[in-house]
Amino acid sequence: MASDKSATTKTKVVFEYELSSQSISMIWDAIATAPGMTAWFADEVSVSGKKYHFKWGKHESRDAELINTRQNTYVRFHWLDEEPGTFFEIRILKNDLTANCSLEITDFADPDGADDVRSLWDTSIDALHRCGL
Repeated sequence: MASDKSATTKTKVVFEYELSSQSISMIWDAIATAPGMTAWFADEVSVSGKKYHFKWGKHESRDAELINTRQNTYVRFHWLDEEPGTFFEIRILKNDLTANCSLEITDFADPDGADDVRSLWDTSIDALHRCGL
């Protein structure tokens, strides 16, 4: 895990997860579309323009704005209830030698909360693996 201080009070954290799928288009659909993200990231995902509404269970929900994207490469969101300058990014990496794919997750955590953020991503990525990726 790499980390550095940003202009916020939160610390940037980066995690990498290997995937079983070598299909960039399948991975892209999972990380960049509402139906794909509903399969592993949140119970419900709705999109209106660049605004995404994520819902977990009956009572937890958060809104994010898609702030940057590159087809088949990465998506970057900013949680609307978080500090300016923070984001979470999901980037597809492909090893040219092995053709194996992985996801690089960049997120922000409170200075003592990096383990909690990793645990949340571990749980989400486990669900993604159960989807066959």
